[in-house]
Amino acid sequence: MRQLVRISAAQLPTVIEGKSFEEKQRKNLEEILEMLELAGKRKSDIVLCGEYANLHHRTWSEDKKEYVPDPIPGPFTKAIATSARKLKMNVALPMLGTYKGVLSSYVVLFNRIGKILGCYQKTHPTIPEQAIGIKAGDDLTVYKFDCASVGIMTCMDIEYPEVAQVLMLRGADLLLFPHVQGSWGEVDWEIRYRARAVDTGLPVVSACYGYPEGEWMPGKMIGRSSVIGRDGLVLADMGRSIGLLTYDLDLRAKRITPFYFNEKYDRTLAVTASRRPELYGDLVKKKAKKRALKEIAGKKKGKGRNGASS
Repeated sequence: MRQLVRISAAQLPTVIEGKSFEEKQRKNLEEILEMLELAGKRKSDIVLCGEYANLHHRTWSEDKKEYVPDPIPGPFTKAIATSARKLKMNVALPMLGTYKGVLSSYVVLFNRIGKILGCYQKTHPTIPEQAIGIKAGDDLTVYKFDCASVGIMTCMDIEYPEVAQVLMLRGADLLLFPHVQGSWGEVDWEIRYRARAVDTGLPVVSACYGYPEGEWMPGKMIGRSSVIGRDGLVLADMGRSIGLLTYDLDLRAKRITPFYFNEKYDRTLAVTASRRPELYGDLVKKKAKKRALKEIAGKKKGKGRNGASS
């Protein structure tokens, strides 16, 4: 029996026009709610937006005034919850927020009745993110919607294969990848993104940000909100433009291959069964990390004020 789940990835505008911070924030919320309305008309089961969806400012800025967190729960999440309840769909909404007093990059998960199921806290925030007070999360939770169990990798999290594999071991049906990313590393991005599907035998859904038709050029936000199949094939791709990508995934259609056992099994099952955890201990030891951090600290001390070696 098929288990079709209709997934939508919202590729919202990278640039929100307005005369003031408040006007831009208001217009941004309107854009999100309009996209959710469209997803509801398409009878989506799960909708994913890009990282920091509650901020009109998508690309990195040195101006800390651009980064105003919303409380979770609060007025912003209430508006999203109302939409999720009205449209009877699950929503994964990334946002800069404070949850239980902690500032971070979260993905807030709303079920079909508008209840918050949980808040995934980004586990690998960058140094610039940490510099503005964003705290790293310490858990890779798998969240259960009524139609699927989802694992989340927010932006930098996807750089580490261990994240996807832990989510696989914890029973995720699919992996959600909200991010903000310029196109400086598009080949690198696509290979890594597709590799996580191959690593785990799980479909991956990404959401980024786009531009009006004709405005994109190299160096701008990458767009490319996509659905990647269990074998790494790109099943659907939004390209560079603004819009909603919708795709029906059959979660019961596993990738059946003669991987490792030379007999046909679900790849996720075969990967899990053939792992040798006793060999991977170095991945969880801190010695190598401390050595690398020490080397980085030494390189920083060796640079002069202008960034050149002294």
